[in-house]
Amino acid sequence: MTSISNLSAELKSVWHPIGRADSFGETPTRIELVGEAYVVVRLDGEIKVFADICPHRYARLSDGQVVGSNIQCPYHGWQYDANGRCAHVPALGIEATLPPAQLTIPFVQEKYDLVWVSPLEPIIDILQIPEWEDASLTRVWMPPIDINAGAAQSIDNFLDFAHFPFVHAGTFGSEKDLLVNEYSTERTQDGWGFVVEYPHVIENHEDPLVKTGAHPLIQDRLMRYDFRAPFTANLRLELPLTGMVNAIVMWCQPMTLDTTRVHIVMIRNDCHTPADIQAAIDYEMKIFTEDLKVIEFLADKTVPLDRGQSHVRSDRHTVEFRRILLKLLTSSSTS
Repeated sequence: MTSISNLSAELKSVWHPIGRADSFGETPTRIELVGEAYVVVRLDGEIKVFADICPHRYARLSDGQVVGSNIQCPYHGWQYDANGRCAHVPALGIEATLPPAQLTIPFVQEKYDLVWVSPLEPIIDILQIPEWEDASLTRVWMPPIDINAGAAQSIDNFLDFAHFPFVHAGTFGSEKDLLVNEYSTERTQDGWGFVVEYPHVIENHEDPLVKTGAHPLIQDRLMRYDFRAPFTANLRLELPLTGMVNAIVMWCQPMTLDTTRVHIVMIRNDCHTPADIQAAIDYEMKIFTEDLKVIEFLADKTVPLDRGQSHVRSDRHTVEFRRILLKLLTSSSTS
């Protein structure tokens, strides 16, 4: 049986988010990704990412500091420049010949206000988010959330809609939404993602006109999922009755075997004030907490990709999710 976990070696050849760009400054920050540690720091205003280890005696650079344009190791004071080259060794003096010490540098880019890292050369590009450029929509960021589950488990749950009436009975789930009707899964041309469009009904507790009786509690909702390997999904929600649009983008950062950091932004047309924004965050956090009551207690932190679980018709797109991840794990390009 082939399974994917947060430590699967093939995950080193794809892009992962590690945090909002504006969260990193001149104080070195340690982050974990696919079981390895990196230090993130601004040198001369630019974000730099290095393996969090000094090649001299293996101290953590994240415990060091920025000196001028360099990052300084806390152990012996060795300094490294923005290209990861050894720039100064205090014990040798100013004019000394420097050792050829070099920090390990992963692939790095900034996109969607996030810093992205791929430890090895990436083979899959980042999912395009069309709502990002829509000036009529407001970006509402959730705080990053560390969970006790695998990244694949978190995205698998996010993509699944058969659980809505049960897990989310306290928020939007409805007993009138038990039956999953026929739907299609359209794979992207390059095979690394898919699109699913699905109409259903919810209990819309966010609609203030429900309380006045002007609108019914049960309302139609249109969903469009865009998934891209390994752990990114954009769920665009439209409510025809209220005109609400909400694209919920989830990116998962596999850290250790047992922990994942989840990055979520909502791109909405109904958040115009700070109160609106906070209400949207609070409601989404309530929904996410309902999911955690299940996914943090699954049997283990892996997702079987080829056998070991039972599937039914309503699992069509989460089975496709498994096929795509199996392709990643068996791709010769990652060897």
